[in-house]
Amino acid sequence: MPVFQHVHTIPTEDELAQLVGAATPHFAVQIRDRIAQYAAALPPDHPRQPELQAQLRRLDELGYGGEAAGVTQPDLPPRESLARLRPQG
Repeated sequence: MPVFQHVHTIPTEDELAQLVGAATPHFAVQIRDRIAQYAAALPPDHPRQPELQAQLRRLDELGYGGEAAGVTQPDLPPRESLARLRPQG
């Protein structure tokens, strides 16, 4: 049975804001991959590229660096960072 990949249209600014605005560290890498597909589908000089690249950087930081969400005294021991797994490039 063949496997088909769903083709998404490039999101509007509002759709992009909805997609990345509520991203959590847990889902940031998956959302980043979808945004990267959008960016790859556009020419490098497309006017949306800077916005998409900025979101890719934001999602990288969120996915690999996490967030504190205002917690100053964690009640659990720290866990190893995923920063060492961040792709170089």
